[in-house]
Amino acid sequence: MLLTALPYHIKIADYFKQQSKTWDFFSANQNKDAQLSELKTELLKNTYKFDETADAALYDKIKIAKEKLQLDIPVTIYQAQYTDELNASIVYVGNEAHIIFSGQIIKLLNEEELLAVIAHELTHVKLYSMKNGELEIADRIITSIANNYGSEAVHFETAKLFKLYTEIFCDRGAYLVTGKVEPIITSLVKLATGLENINADSYVKQAEEIFSAKADTKTEQVTHPENFIRARAIHLWHTQNATAETTITEMIEGNPTLDNLDLFQQKSLSSLTKTVLQLYLKPRWFQSALAMGLVKQYFPDYTNNEKILLQKETVEAIEKSHSSIKNYLAYLLVDFALADMSLEEIPLGWAFQLAEDLGLKNSFDTIIKKELQLSDKKLQQRKQQSLSAFQGVKENEAEQIYE
Repeated sequence: MLLTALPYHIKIADYFKQQSKTWDFFSANQNKDAQLSELKTELLKNTYKFDETADAALYDKIKIAKEKLQLDIPVTIYQAQYTDELNASIVYVGNEAHIIFSGQIIKLLNEEELLAVIAHELTHVKLYSMKNGELEIADRIITSIANNYGSEAVHFETAKLFKLYTEIFCDRGAYLVTGKVEPIITSLVKLATGLENINADSYVKQAEEIFSAKADTKTEQVTHPENFIRARAIHLWHTQNATAETTITEMIEGNPTLDNLDLFQQKSLSSLTKTVLQLYLKPRWFQSALAMGLVKQYFPDYTNNEKILLQKETVEAIEKSHSSIKNYLAYLLVDFALADMSLEEIPLGWAFQLAEDLGLKNSFDTIIKKELQLSDKKLQQRKQQSLSAFQGVKENEAEQIYE
């Protein structure tokens, strides 16, 4: 079985490699010897360091995990002081790995579970060593940006997804080492709950119930969702292997809301927005100074596309999108329909028509009814009036968006 970096890891690394100044800054060798010395001092002050001879059973698990993961690095294990939180973490600096346990992990977990946790932590090192260390650089970049108070929500979402994909990758490393899915799931749930006895099959069934109950369940929409996602992901990978990737990606990235887009989803929405606007503003009668001024607020470099036609792919992309995205696009149509009063009812009629063609009819009708404070009856009357005005406009073939 071969461990390979997940597509999201590669996408993030490739994205930031294009930001050459940022990439060069984080990839520079920044005094790792000093970092390592400082880290060791802090660990000695705040932990109990397990001894390789006295605690041979623990270090035997390290040896097993290193062999299965093909790692050749020194590893030291510590027990954190002054905390009851159940957790395991790893610090990798200067080609040395330091695993820190906190809480009663060693007492709570059985031998297989402890091996799974150790293997999971060491798989972080495996990931960071891939692609000549580029994934470790990408991790530091997105983490640093997300931790910056002034960063946008899109960076927090991107960092969250990167971290979740990293945990899923590390669960696969634990599976490679243990050869079993059960200790990975039971150790995960034990650390989250503190319970001494966990049934892995029951937890997987619970996760399946969550995702079958709501197809667009995403990481922020359920309590302790990451654990359910990780348990379901490793179970799918155990039963389906590579064929499970599409299902796992859909489960994690799902159907994003307008407020939960990552960098790539934001870019896709920006492209979709420009396409909708180019379709909307294709008729020359609509290209007034007010309308073109408004579109420049969305895209300062906006240019009309005289050859654009409504494509099936555009309609399908909107159809599959979350209701918040549909509402956003509907508001877009409303803004332009009401922007230039000199055009009277014509833009509104065109908006009603385009909204229906794009699959936005329900969203658009709801929003325009609210914005214009119309009753159901008045809405229908206004629709007929504006559609009549629009249909009375003579457009040449070059202004059409339909093939």
